[in-house]
Amino acid sequence: MSIFMKATLKVEAYQANDVVDVLVNKMAPMFEEYGWKMHGCFVERFGPVKPAVIVDLWEMESMAQVERVMKGDVYRSDPRYLEAMSVLKPAVLEESLQFLEKRGGLMPSFYD
Repeated sequence: MSIFMKATLKVEAYQANDVVDVLVNKMAPMFEEYGWKMHGCFVERFGPVKPAVIVDLWEMESMAQVERVMKGDVYRSDPRYLEAMSVLKPAVLEESLQFLEKRGGLMPSFYD
């Protein structure tokens, strides 16, 4: 059964477009090589202007696979990760992660 991760980022409002670009064009392709799939990168349209809120939804094979990737830290030496961090570190004010189990709905599973 797949596991999903919802990453919620509060970022400097004027850097939100740069953050989305990095998440979609650097982080998503990199983590796909580790078996993760980004289902979407969403920007809140209503609410506080500052900070901006970005939500990513990722699908992984299992929590064991998540732990293998995160514990190994191999991705941290990837040039895409290092480039992404040059944008993300100054822009991200707060990050929270939630892991979810799919119990129904129409979104197809990446691993089926």
